[in-house]
Amino acid sequence: MLKKTNRLTKRKEFGYIYKKGTTTFSNFIGLYTVPTNKKIARIGFSISKKIGKAHTRNLIKRRLSEIVRDILPNINQNFNYIFVARENIDTLSFDDLKGQVLYLLKKADKYIMTVENE
Repeated sequence: MLKKTNRLTKRKEFGYIYKKGTTTFSNFIGLYTVPTNKKIARIGFSISKKIGKAHTRNLIKRRLSEIVRDILPNINQNFNYIFVARENIDTLSFDDLKGQVLYLLKKADKYIMTVENE
């Protein structure tokens, strides 16, 4: 689980990012980003009821949270992020899901490569 300081929790924050943020999409995930004055990245997850029942949505949210927690030091800290699950995301394995998240962050130019990541 992400630290509390790295989580978006308020509906108002989500609304602001949806309204003012830029979007990037892959087949399975959407990414909304907005710049922030704080020097700490804050991340939220949105999984619709269209994805499946509660246990499926919770599984996806836990997986996304774990993936983001692992790569958090390599994410641009001057932005807030919302990951939005799209249809058929529940068919992906953990490694495929991680690949999708990395692809989106690189596509949005928010992933900072280090020597050991290359």
